[in-house]
Amino acid sequence: MPKRPITAEDLCQFKFVGDPQVSPSKDKAAYVLTQVDQEKDGYYSFIYVTDLKGEGRQFTTHYSKDSLVKDTAPKWSPDGQQLAFRSNRTGKNQVWLLPIDGGEAVQLTDVKQGIGEFTWSPDGKQLALTISGELKLTSDKEEVNKENKSDVKVITRLRYKGDGAGIYNDDHQHVYLFDIESKSYIKVTEGEHDFSEPRFTPDGKNLFYVGTKAEDKEWGYLPAIWKYDLSSKEERLFYQGNGYLMAPSFSPDGKYLAVAGHTRGERSQGNTHVLVLSLETGELTNLTEDFDYTVGNLVGVDAKYDPAGQRLVWNASSTHIYFNATIGADCQLFKVDLNGAVSPALSPADATITSFDILSDDSAVLVLATPFSTGDLTTQDLTNSENRQQLTYWNQKLYDEVHLSTPEKFTYKSTDGWEIEGWVMKPYGFEEGNTYPMILEIHGGPATSYGNGLHHEMQLMASKGYVVLYTNPRGSQGYGHDFVNAVIGDYGGMDYEDIMAGVDYALAHFHYIDQDQLFVTGGSYGGYMTNVVVTRTDRFKAAVTQRSICNWLSFYGTSDIGFFFTEWQHGHADLWDDVETLLKVSPLTYARNVKTPTLILHSEQDLRCPIEQGEQWYVALKRLGVDTKFVRFPDESHDLSRSGKPQHRLERLQHLIGWFDDHR
Repeated sequence: MPKRPITAEDLCQFKFVGDPQVSPSKDKAAYVLTQVDQEKDGYYSFIYVTDLKGEGRQFTTHYSKDSLVKDTAPKWSPDGQQLAFRSNRTGKNQVWLLPIDGGEAVQLTDVKQGIGEFTWSPDGKQLALTISGELKLTSDKEEVNKENKSDVKVITRLRYKGDGAGIYNDDHQHVYLFDIESKSYIKVTEGEHDFSEPRFTPDGKNLFYVGTKAEDKEWGYLPAIWKYDLSSKEERLFYQGNGYLMAPSFSPDGKYLAVAGHTRGERSQGNTHVLVLSLETGELTNLTEDFDYTVGNLVGVDAKYDPAGQRLVWNASSTHIYFNATIGADCQLFKVDLNGAVSPALSPADATITSFDILSDDSAVLVLATPFSTGDLTTQDLTNSENRQQLTYWNQKLYDEVHLSTPEKFTYKSTDGWEIEGWVMKPYGFEEGNTYPMILEIHGGPATSYGNGLHHEMQLMASKGYVVLYTNPRGSQGYGHDFVNAVIGDYGGMDYEDIMAGVDYALAHFHYIDQDQLFVTGGSYGGYMTNVVVTRTDRFKAAVTQRSICNWLSFYGTSDIGFFFTEWQHGHADLWDDVETLLKVSPLTYARNVKTPTLILHSEQDLRCPIEQGEQWYVALKRLGVDTKFVRFPDESHDLSRSGKPQHRLERLQHLIGWFDDHR
């Protein structure tokens, strides 16, 4: 029986696996399963536990008629007898506890504003938590303020807003200790600073966390690692970073602290490394300095909902650290020893690891995604990357029903000889001898990559009869430090040449593409490049620019990252001294060249590429007589296409495909 074409609505049928956590006994793993609730227009998630032989059982459950319950962040107690997790089932995120043999979940914390991160102490008696603002308990009685409460926002910070978070208030995130038996809280950090990622040392004597107290942290954020003695209650600076630091992880023997990061300052998009700090000397060693790929998963897709963050995992004997890294279009598992020797890939190519945990030196648990799977739980033999067992099949029924186009990889030379990777997807119902319209997709970032995950938007385009072309031009991650940094100071330069050389290659080699029916789209940096493309060529019949940038001068002051990202990406271009430089790379400067019918898709609460960018582009094109439409999505952030309200995501796809259909 032939498979049907995938639909926009199928996006809401996907179930997303994430954040596997192996039990201390190594015979079980907990994971998060996230699903779409179309009626409530959002997402809900519960925790499952598997015996590593199959899908396992649903471990948490809670029904709410009015709200979307999200049970996330499963964390085993040190003795493996209980599982703590974070849940919003009472309104705000709290830590809950459930015995592994079942029963009712018990609420541990009762923080009025909710809790952020949490971690167990080695003896299982305490949790370290992060809480924004001064501690307020739900049991506390609030003083009645008879005066009218003002809704006016007074801003004094330079970094005063964040995409997806909105305008920050005056609260700062602090670390607290929570005693499980007495349910009492002790504040660890103080001051007008923010701290995160608390970790206990294996002996339970100290607590480490990440944050900065630097006076110039607003202009250049360089986190430090702090050490807090749980006995003396004394805090001291352990390590002052000179670049990002994240995912701290202690070696089991207590001699080292591993972190993912770099030492190139805040303004850098080169490789993230595995760094280790000696707890005895404080000396930093970059273990992956000679490994020219970035730690972490930078492969961008829209069919993913894995709540796990970056993770570094030590082996039991403290000799190796496991990490995932973006290698071209893949994200694979590796290990590095304390001498900096990196293993060959321990997981398969043509796939993406969205999160993982380690069972033993010979086995791991992965969430493994491919172009035909959003990601399922899989046990991986670490001695043979081809030997693995899939444990979950949450979307198999859907995969059995729908046709998924196979991405066909090719490499080509750009105009200066650099080798670039690209992919082409044939349309549903493809027949030799026929020609089909083509959509060029341009990814965001620029320091991300297209790769081997399931991209629902592209599959939908193929199902509607389009060839889909996408490439990883210079500026993409996964091809080394020099490649990802080659776009700095050259936006719209050789990156444009790379993209257009990919189009030329496709037209010359894939004769089923109708050369007179070419279309282009992209989001964020990809939206910026879409704007660049239509100012330079009329070869595309229509364009859709999404969450884009058209004016770097206004972006500087309106984006949550504008004041430092603009200077960093454009070769230290200053807002006052380099106005001409910023105008030169702003598509708005060349709007008079645009003839291509252009649809503008933008979220109204996008604080990364603010909607004023879409407004400027719309007014310019409309004023100049270009066939233009502007679609605004209320209450959505920059992440609309990946985690926005399901109804808005469906409408976005309808507008996107509809615009191209109207201009075929």
